[in-house]
Amino acid sequence: MDSEHILYLYNDDEHSFDYVVEALIEICLHNSDQAEQCAYLAHYKGKYDVKVGSYYAISSMYEQLLDKGLKVSVQSTKQYIK
Repeated sequence: MDSEHILYLYNDDEHSFDYVVEALIEICLHNSDQAEQCAYLAHYKGKYDVKVGSYYAISSMYEQLLDKGLKVSVQSTKQYIK
């Protein structure tokens, strides 16, 4: 059985708030309120867990967010992955 994995979004000074929100809506399938909340929390806390799920589902989102230039990582709930 696949363990749960966490997709973290990190704050950066390279992308606009709107760009990050749109990426979360497009890739993570967040609604606009959820995407805005995740972006604010990543900004103020330095990082925020934007999605939790199987490695298969999370790794696809990870790659797509990386392709958009965002700083992200994936961590297992049991051990660090990326």
